[in-house]
Amino acid sequence: MSIFNVRLHRRRHSLAVFCLLSVLPPLSAQTAKELMTDACYNELQQRNNTLWASQVERHTAGHIYLEEEIETVGGPIRRLISVDGHEPSLSERKQDDDRLRKLMQNPKAQQAMKKNRDADQKKVGEIFHAMPDAFLFEDQGRQEGLEKLAFRPNPAYNPTTYEETALHALSGIILIDLQEKRLAQLSATLTEQVEFGYGVIGQLKKGGTIEVKRIKLSPGVWKANSSKIDINGRIVFFKVISKQQDETQSDFKPVAPDTSVEQALRELFSR
Repeated sequence: MSIFNVRLHRRRHSLAVFCLLSVLPPLSAQTAKELMTDACYNELQQRNNTLWASQVERHTAGHIYLEEEIETVGGPIRRLISVDGHEPSLSERKQDDDRLRKLMQNPKAQQAMKKNRDADQKKVGEIFHAMPDAFLFEDQGRQEGLEKLAFRPNPAYNPTTYEETALHALSGIILIDLQEKRLAQLSATLTEQVEFGYGVIGQLKKGGTIEVKRIKLSPGVWKANSSKIDINGRIVFFKVISKQQDETQSDFKPVAPDTSVEQALRELFSR
């Protein structure tokens, strides 16, 4: 075979490969869903019983509240440290301490708190199960060492719960840590109004936003260190609901994995 024929054969081969690739689905779309599936699987498998103490800065109604939080087997407990950078007033301190003492003396309230926490954790697990199928993903490359995925509702997905219905209306960006394949950040917007029971039971208004950032505290252990939520709507009998949250957590320290509500309260009151 002459050199000319070899070159012609190579060009034809290259053209054939190009034509084949042009009809295949984009590789980025395939790997994006696979990466998201792996990350959600890891979130479900690596949920553990580690408990942490931290400081929480909470922005509410134009004020900045600094609180100390201790996680327990029954749920997180918080005690007020400062308001707008100053020591709490006598009335603010009394109100906060009275709230905690009532919790310490009321086993039913502690049981209800644990029940609510368990229910929330179950819902979070259901959301992780749903996410890979609820959205269409597009890999947008690296951002500060993390893989950036854009997501939007998958029109072929049919939500089965209220939580999934709200989830399915979101579009935004997810950042994934490639080393451990864990979710590092989610920024999303409600791109359409969400109605429950054709709007009779309730609705969430279009334009609401959610942003959650997470950090790795130790191998396999990730915690949210920043959460900003701004969602408005109404639910049941047209009652207005509002979910505004702007919190950052820092100074994480591990606590005993069997820490009870009573133990955490005694620790907080001793400081």
